[in-house]
Amino acid sequence: MRVALTHFRWPLDPALVEGRDETTLARVLYSTPLRTDPATGAVVPGLCTAWKASPDFRRWTFSCRAAPSIAAALKRVVRLRRAPARWLFAGARQIVARSASSLVIRLEEPWRRLPYALTAVAAAPRFVPGPFRLVSGSSRRVVVRRPGLTVVFRRLATLTTLDEFRSGRLDEAPVPLGDIVAMQRDPVLGASLRARRLLAQDLVVFRGGPVQSVIHAYWDTADRADYEQLVPELPGSAAFGLVDPGEQRDPARFRDTLKRIPSLPRVQVRIGVPSDPVLRFGARVLYAQWRDLGLGPVLVADSAVNVTADFTRLVAAYPQAEALLAEAVHLSGFGRRDLLAAVLASTEQGPALERLDAALRALGRVVPVAWVVDARLVSPRLDGWREDVLGNVDYAAVRSRASSRRP
Repeated sequence: MRVALTHFRWPLDPALVEGRDETTLARVLYSTPLRTDPATGAVVPGLCTAWKASPDFRRWTFSCRAAPSIAAALKRVVRLRRAPARWLFAGARQIVARSASSLVIRLEEPWRRLPYALTAVAAAPRFVPGPFRLVSGSSRRVVVRRPGLTVVFRRLATLTTLDEFRSGRLDEAPVPLGDIVAMQRDPVLGASLRARRLLAQDLVVFRGGPVQSVIHAYWDTADRADYEQLVPELPGSAAFGLVDPGEQRDPARFRDTLKRIPSLPRVQVRIGVPSDPVLRFGARVLYAQWRDLGLGPVLVADSAVNVTADFTRLVAAYPQAEALLAEAVHLSGFGRRDLLAAVLASTEQGPALERLDAALRALGRVVPVAWVVDARLVSPRLDGWREDVLGNVDYAAVRSRASSRRP
């Protein structure tokens, strides 16, 4: 099976993985303590086969293969300040392997869904075999194998992947930016298109800096309509919060903000943008609107100094809405940790999620722009290909029928 990816670093450290493509590689090479069912999102066994919680959900015990290795991996993530998933385990008071097969995690606050955290690729121990064996690896090509299936991952530019798929040299390829609707209408490739909205958002996160009135002006005037058309290119993806995908724009709020812009303090907002071409394109859509309205931001590389805000793609660490909000809380420095604690401790989360979402909106430092829509061309000769709500594909469950030179 031949799969195109557009961006990944090599060699790959599961604790430092970022983005869908790196996560894809990490999941074939490493085993996580627990997994999620791609159809239902429920937690299922991985390296760990059973788990139980204390009545207050502060102490969790897991029966696992290689428990000491898992404990070491989790503690390493906490130590690595630049690990994207560090927040998952930073609140643990204790992570310890009681034996070769028993892992205990003690928490500062109750967390009913802690097992989901152990499905994140960052929780995978580096030296425990994964679903596939590495055959060869480089920054351009990674080959992995298990009995009955070899998968070749190729790093290709998005404009190249379409031609490669048409010619039969790829079995899975990302749809280039702006081509989703064209692919839907293509009489040959339309049947191969798989598109779905992920539990992920493109958003702007302010690090601080501007006064609250300026931050709110950016929140209220973000050009979600054009971004929705030009980037995801599927209806219903504009984001006005971190919970409800169906929420709509408030025209009155937009008009009121326009009237206030001339009286706002004149400050320069430097927005850091990553190298991902999709996000760079999206950032320019937002930039054009804000410049036209007189806010005057500047786009810089995310590695630049004196960055005021980050334009980023936030993918939930596990398939629960709480994961998206929890990471936004940690990125924004939001002080109301009691609201997050209420979400993590709740059985029926709806009201708690809405309260936290509303509080983040009132703060204004997290500016949701759009829900991420992922689109792939998948050869009909692949059986069992399924993408979950995080964009993960379980390649161990995929079967490749007789080789073909056509998609």
